[in-house]
Amino acid sequence: MRASLLALVVLLSPAPGAAQAVDLTRPDPVASALTDVRLSLEVERREAGVVLAFEGLLSLVAGALLAGFGNADPFWIGVGVGTAGWGAVNAALAVALLDLGGDRERAVERARGRLRYDDVARARDAAIRQQSDAATLFAFNTGLDVFYLATGALLFVLADQLAGRDEPELLRGYAVAQMGQGAFLLVFDLIEWIASNDRAGRLERAAP
Repeated sequence: MRASLLALVVLLSPAPGAAQAVDLTRPDPVASALTDVRLSLEVERREAGVVLAFEGLLSLVAGALLAGFGNADPFWIGVGVGTAGWGAVNAALAVALLDLGGDRERAVERARGRLRYDDVARARDAAIRQQSDAATLFAFNTGLDVFYLATGALLFVLADQLAGRDEPELLRGYAVAQMGQGAFLLVFDLIEWIASNDRAGRLERAAP
């Protein structure tokens, strides 16, 4: 009887060097590291949104002023209207990057204590795919920006071919506005394209 009890104790005792039980009351260390990186990416995303929103609102106001004060000159009307229009679009697009209600950041933080084992890898892979998709989108936008610059330059050159007294100057002013906005967006999208690829690498290193 004593031998049987001793054998049972030996079987139930952890072997030397065996892994300790996971403390489910504390976040998984790998999940916590991944969460920290994901939160830093949300901060960077908001910062990009602030830049885009600021440029958009500034362009909207500046364009309206240019069109208002230069209303006697078709060229400045074209510059003002074009600048204001592009600015309004940029400001609207910035809303998606800003996370104004903080829902994305709260969702990432909530995952810190819930992710375990395979869930960590799945969350990492989903976040990497998100950054890869963002990089693809910014790469596509970079191509569009080059198109905006090229068509703006073409419009400026061909404006004289249009009939009428005011139309060429109006279109030439709009072309200048389009080229200015295209140059800004080219720099913005190129930076975000490179940054998105870098963020995907940082996520992979956070939870290998």
